[in-house]
Amino acid sequence: MSLNLVLAGLRLGLKNRQVGEKWVSDDHSYLCKGLSLTCSK
Repeated sequence: MSLNLVLAGLRLGLKNRQVGEKWVSDDHSYLCKGLSLTCSK
């Protein structure tokens, strides 16, 4: 639940055009890291 809020906040903060496609690949990385952190707790 909090993970979704964090991702939503990052997404809003990085919604600028200058981020571009890099964010798409980063989104996967953050999601995987977040999920692994959540599962390990």
